[in-house]
Amino acid sequence: MKKATLVAFSTMFFVFALAVSSSFGSEKAQEVTVEGNVICLIPDYEKGTVNPVIANEPCSGEAPHSHILVGKDGKVYNLQGLQEGLMKIQAAPNHTGVKIAGKVEQTPGGWILYVN
Repeated sequence: MKKATLVAFSTMFFVFALAVSSSFGSEKAQEVTVEGNVICLIPDYEKGTVNPVIANEPCSGEAPHSHILVGKDGKVYNLQGLQEGLMKIQAAPNHTGVKIAGKVEQTPGGWILYVN
């Protein structure tokens, strides 16, 4: 039951993120390179929670999960984009002090970094 609830919540978040991002024109997004720490949001299905982790090895072996980037400037970016770019982040052995290029956009829900 908890796993189904988490999957439903994740799906609703994904749909919400798409709706929010599609309601803003891509012409507002600016190409940037952001430096900071990538945080993996690893689900704990038993507790129905998410564990934030800065991985010190590739995280592609974990359950499917989202990533955020905490920039050196303190901004928190939701990482989105094509699967290829997101897979490169998961395969990276280091998640601290990384530089990620993409288009950044501020939405009512926060900052989004669309990974190249």
